[in-house]
Amino acid sequence: MSFAPSELRKQIEDLSSEIEVQKAVLEDLIHRRRQTQHNLNAVLDPMARLPLELQSKIFVHCLCFDEDGRASKPDPQLAPMIFSNVCQLWREIALSTPELWTHLRIESAPGGANYSQLYEVWLERSRPLPVSLTLEGTSDLAEGVKHFIDCSACRVEEFSLLLLTDLHYQYRVPLLPFRSLKKLHIVLEEEKSFRTHDWIDVMRMSPGLLHCTFSASFSLHVIGEDFEPFTLTALTELHLKERLSSNPGNVNPTILFRYITLPALERLHIHCRLTLPSLPDVVNDLSDFIIRSDPPLRSLVIDDSGSDWVAILERLAAPSLLPNLQHLACRRRIWERRDLEVFVRMLDMWSLKTFRLNITSIRFCDGAAVPDEDMLVELRRIRDSGVDIYIGDEQRNFV
Repeated sequence: MSFAPSELRKQIEDLSSEIEVQKAVLEDLIHRRRQTQHNLNAVLDPMARLPLELQSKIFVHCLCFDEDGRASKPDPQLAPMIFSNVCQLWREIALSTPELWTHLRIESAPGGANYSQLYEVWLERSRPLPVSLTLEGTSDLAEGVKHFIDCSACRVEEFSLLLLTDLHYQYRVPLLPFRSLKKLHIVLEEEKSFRTHDWIDVMRMSPGLLHCTFSASFSLHVIGEDFEPFTLTALTELHLKERLSSNPGNVNPTILFRYITLPALERLHIHCRLTLPSLPDVVNDLSDFIIRSDPPLRSLVIDDSGSDWVAILERLAAPSLLPNLQHLACRRRIWERRDLEVFVRMLDMWSLKTFRLNITSIRFCDGAAVPDEDMLVELRRIRDSGVDIYIGDEQRNFV
């Protein structure tokens, strides 16, 4: 059989048109099958029958945090990444819930740079919400990590810096361009020092800071005479925890009080050692700080197992210094009768709601297992006036 070229071309065009028609029919069938499967899943899956807002809240409650409330590292087997691998519906829910992507934990160097693209995707999915960022590793930032931090700086409201290992004896904190920062937590795990002027600079760069925690050993290094004190007008909570170190050049972290003024401070938690040579400086630094700041301090916690904080509290025992104080807690290994006398005078002056005096050893300086009876009578009198008092160890309240 012979056909003219024009006839063959016409047949090819007709067949091509029929193929396109059948493709459209096939695509429509596939789409209808997918939609039917989606409807079946909605009938069988109780999650799909819930309102979108409730679905999102359930997903948010699946996020993984450590004991300090910091996010876990990105993991395909954990929320929120795992939601993308279950089904299309769950993936759509995850991608439409920016709250799932507002907490990110990254490595500083060198491994962190390998995940820079993932970090950027994470940040994009969290828009337009502020983010909480945890940086873990050394003080040297990989280039990819540094670029990510620079790009996310304007949206970071919570930042945790976990310095774990380093080649240097002293840590230097990288400059943190977080002008919107509200919460700062810096932890130094190793027995190394954190230069005092570095953590002062970190606070200075965060004018809107509300909550600040430092847990480290601190070295004085060099603070010049031209180092100007500064004021953080918004900060309401400060935690200072000194980690044990054999470095003879370390200083008590309360030296911070020489350089800052906190007129909005409501909660102060100090956990550090005092030695007799440093006691006068600490007493002066803290009392001068309180007088200079005149804060509405409501809660004061002093946690120390071996030194004399009573001298500091005695200096502060004036109604005009801490008129708003409601909660006072102290921890010490052994207490003397004189200490209890100071506390009785303080309790009579301050309008406290709760008072906690934790004794890590059931022993007073004279070897007695309980306070003197006349002291207990005074303390019970104050308790009966409405103050919640606990003096003792973890098992027994002497009052």
